[in-house]
Amino acid sequence: MATEIIMPKAGMAMEEGTIVKWFKKEGDTVEVGEPLLEILTDKVNMEVEAPASGTLLKILAQEGEVLPVITTIGYIGKPGEEVPQGQTSDQKAVTTESPQDLMIDDVQPVEDKEQEDPINTQKVRATPASRKIAKENNIDLKDISGSGPKGRVQRMDVAEYLEGLQREGAKITPLAKKIAQGEGVELSALKGTGVGGKIVKDDVLRSLETQEQKIEKDNIIPLTGMRKVIGERMTQSFFTAPTFTLNIEVDMTETTKLRKQLKETILQQTGKKLTFTDIIILATSKALKQFPIVNATLVEEGILLHRHVHMALAIGLDEGLLVPVIRNTDQMTLSEIVVAAKDVAEKAVSKKLSPDQLQGSTFTISNLGMFGISHFNPIINQPNSAILGVNAIIEKMRVVDGEPKVRPIMNLSLTIDHRVIDGTPGAKFLQYLKQLLENPMMMLI
Repeated sequence: MATEIIMPKAGMAMEEGTIVKWFKKEGDTVEVGEPLLEILTDKVNMEVEAPASGTLLKILAQEGEVLPVITTIGYIGKPGEEVPQGQTSDQKAVTTESPQDLMIDDVQPVEDKEQEDPINTQKVRATPASRKIAKENNIDLKDISGSGPKGRVQRMDVAEYLEGLQREGAKITPLAKKIAQGEGVELSALKGTGVGGKIVKDDVLRSLETQEQKIEKDNIIPLTGMRKVIGERMTQSFFTAPTFTLNIEVDMTETTKLRKQLKETILQQTGKKLTFTDIIILATSKALKQFPIVNATLVEEGILLHRHVHMALAIGLDEGLLVPVIRNTDQMTLSEIVVAAKDVAEKAVSKKLSPDQLQGSTFTISNLGMFGISHFNPIINQPNSAILGVNAIIEKMRVVDGEPKVRPIMNLSLTIDHRVIDGTPGAKFLQYLKQLLENPMMMLI
């Protein structure tokens, strides 16, 4: 007796379905479980498998027809076998079973299978059969234009795509070619893993990944020489000294005036240009003499207070960081500081500093103000116990004598070793340094 093919009920709410496409025609041989046709419910497309092996004897519902669930839409049987007349199944038999019993459990919604497909990372509307064929032939479904509803890829679409590849003898898929052209990938260097050695999208992406890895490896800078020393010293300082940073804002109005007044004179005397850094070195040296605990080194016997200020300047180079030392800045005039600072800076750039000029500091200044930096926490240059970070001079609105005025404001950042210096002396040092810069005439006293 011929076996009925019925419109399945794929859910409790499903009342009817639409015939989208028959994969077989009358007279074709079918195997049980083989995708036989595709239907459209109110939510998803799904394929209906053959309920029996044999010959597709009769198709009762044509593509595009909308039919109630449990309606007979065809028959499978032996060749030449008679089929019942009419288009509906034996409704008595149907109604004796509950709707739940008649649900087609083995028909999976397309959306679920799309998530299981390892080839596609993006959703592509496709039937399970088309996915299976695509996977077997290592084809990306995104390369195929679907002819089904809403662009759904059908099994026939995949088959036609495969035939096209074989017929044209093409060497690369359109998507792979587009990516290769956009990324500048040399196709002659690629080995295709698609059908007949065809280059597919994944081949191009793997090539790109290999190129990027090679470029990244070429960009590694060996951690040697100056960079290695800097890394070791900064790590040692950071992890051995308990530090904290104090910040204070300084009104640089008077210092700016002083610089303008002395710039030309110092240039004539020394041939060097007076900078804010030079003035800050002078002011800091005087402040360190006032607060010797900040100009100190932690030694085995205790805290060593240095008699003089040997000022180190952090100078950034393309190769790394150098910290040359200017000795006895507490005994220098501003002109002498200008000359000494320019001398060590020029030698640092030309790499002509002697070993003696790179050691023996008691305090360090790091100036990032020329780069527009407004705040930072400098790391102490051991064996110093503190470091001063100099930031950019930025015009800000301030209340002066009860009136709002724009002032050149600079932030100073003092990082201190808490084993040597407490917050109060550190704050007093910064406060005094602020007074010197806001009243530079005090430096003459």
